[in-house]
Amino acid sequence: MYNLNGKVKIIFLFIYFLLQTSSVQAIEKEYEITANKVTDQVFVLSVAWSKTSFINSAIVVGDKGVMLITAQMSPVAPSLEAKIKELTGKPVTHVLNVASDTFHYHANDYFKERGAELISHKELQYTEASTQILFDRHFSMQFGSELVTATYTRAHTKGQTIVYLKNSNVMLLGDAFRTDKLVYTGYHGVEAQLSGFAEAYEIANDHTLIVSGHKGEQLFSKRHALKQASTALNTFSKLVGKKHKAGMTLEQMISDKELQGAVNIYPIYQEKPSLIKYNIMQLIGTEFTQAYNISDSDLNTYVGSYQGDNGSIFKVDVVDGHLFIMEKGKFLFKLTSMSKDKFYIWKSSTASFYMQFHFSSDGKVIGVSPKIPEDSYYAPIIPTGIRKRL
Repeated sequence: MYNLNGKVKIIFLFIYFLLQTSSVQAIEKEYEITANKVTDQVFVLSVAWSKTSFINSAIVVGDKGVMLITAQMSPVAPSLEAKIKELTGKPVTHVLNVASDTFHYHANDYFKERGAELISHKELQYTEASTQILFDRHFSMQFGSELVTATYTRAHTKGQTIVYLKNSNVMLLGDAFRTDKLVYTGYHGVEAQLSGFAEAYEIANDHTLIVSGHKGEQLFSKRHALKQASTALNTFSKLVGKKHKAGMTLEQMISDKELQGAVNIYPIYQEKPSLIKYNIMQLIGTEFTQAYNISDSDLNTYVGSYQGDNGSIFKVDVVDGHLFIMEKGKFLFKLTSMSKDKFYIWKSSTASFYMQFHFSSDGKVIGVSPKIPEDSYYAPIIPTGIRKRL
C-alpha cells in the first residue's frame, strides 16, 4: 500500500493553518490577473496564485451585477474584485462554486459579506465552504443575456459540476478536466470520471470553448480533448491494474515505458517522469486495493448518526452500494473496509488513517472513532474520540 510522504503531509498541514489564520485576510497583495474576453457578457480570468499555479475563474455580466464562477482563495479576492470592477463597473452579486476543491470556494465569505449570493451543489455542505443556495442534480439561471446551467457529475471530487454558458458556448469543468496532467479521479473512481467526461462531451459541441480549473498547456480546449483525456485515463488505469496484479513495484511502474506511453499526451510526464507516481498510488488505493467483503445488507447496520461529547454529529449512510461518513461543515468520505470494524478513509488508504466502528457484546454497532495521524491535513478538522450512536 502506498502513501504520500511526510513532507507532503506537512505542506498540507501548513496550508491548512495558514488558511485558518485571520492574518491571511489582512494580507494586501496584488495578484496578476489575465482577462480573456469571450463575448461582451463573458470573460475568463486566470489568476497567478504562484509562479507555477494559474487558477481559472469566469464572470458573466448581468444587468445589475456579475456572476463569478469559482471564488478563488481569500487572499486573491480583493484583486479579483478590483479586476471585475475594472472590466465591468459592476459588483459581484452571485458566486457559483463548481466543486469542493478549496480554491473554488475559499473566498465565498468575502463576496457574501459584500452582498453576493452563493450557489453550490449540496455536497459542499460537507466542506468548510460557506453555502446558501444548494442544488442537487441540475441548476439553471438566466443571468442577463446568458443562460447558466450546472450539471452534477460524480467525476473528480465532491459537488463537481459541469458549468455551461449556453449563449457564449463556454464550458467550465474545474479540475475534472486538465490539459497538463491526468485528472485525480476522486472517491467515485475511474468509472465515474469517465462518465463525467462523457457527460461533458454530450453537452458540448465542436465549437465549445472548454476551460479547466488550472491553466495548463492552454486556456481553451475543444470537445475532442475530452475524448483524448478519457482514453488516456482509461488506458493508464487498466495498465496500472494489470501491472499491480503482476506484482510490479511503484518504482518499476514509474519507469515502465508502456505506462509512460499511455500518458504521452501530457508532456509533463516526459519532463518529470516521477510525477506519475501520485496517479499510480491513487489508482492502487481507490481501484485495486482488495477490500474486506461486507454484504449490502450488513453495510446498512452501520447507517445512522453518531454524536461526540462536543455535540458534533457524524452521519453514516450507504450511497450506490458504498458506505460514506460525513459531518456538515467538515468532511464527506467514502469508506473502504479493511475489516468488520476498520474502514479506510478514501483520501488515504493507509493503515494509520481510518474510521473504527465499535460494537456491543451482542454485535450491534454502537459508536465510531476517527484514527488520524497528527501530521495529517485533516487532524485539525476532525477531532479524535468516540462518537456514540444515537
